[in-house]
Amino acid sequence: MKKLLLILLACTALWADDVYEGDLTATEAHEMQKKGEAIIVDVRTTLEFIYTGHGEGFINIPAYEWTYIPKSVEERVKSAEFELKNDKTKGHIEIQKLYDAKEVFNKNFMNDVMKAMKLRNVNSVILVCRSGPRSKAAANFLAKEGIKAYNLDNGFMFGWKEAKLPFDGY
Repeated sequence: MKKLLLILLACTALWADDVYEGDLTATEAHEMQKKGEAIIVDVRTTLEFIYTGHGEGFINIPAYEWTYIPKSVEERVKSAEFELKNDKTKGHIEIQKLYDAKEVFNKNFMNDVMKAMKLRNVNSVILVCRSGPRSKAAANFLAKEGIKAYNLDNGFMFGWKEAKLPFDGY
């Protein structure tokens, strides 16, 4: 979790000067989508999109994916034994050390977004993530490449869902 926060902070620092079109409320984004003025691209990982739900009509094009390489079976068995001996299933932070997690940028991200825009015949894209930082970084990235990009203010969890707009999931 600390690594993710550091990466998000680094992304924010890299894109301190926002160049994207601006932030939209969930209602504004939904209206633009319904009118055929823009597509909504969900930049969260595939697992987030599948297991935590998504808004109506969101197109999942992850900006980043995570790879998880497990440590040895011996290390994982030791961890399981620790949990059994200490009743430590919940809050067993050491469990994170059993995997080497690496964030990998989706090298096809820009091309996939452009292709989706072409397929839907729109010239604007609205980016969304869980709560806003990743989609803001993605909006800046696309805007720097000449794409008309917006950010969904407060993301899926705190923008779209709280506005009670249609979604699938929990």
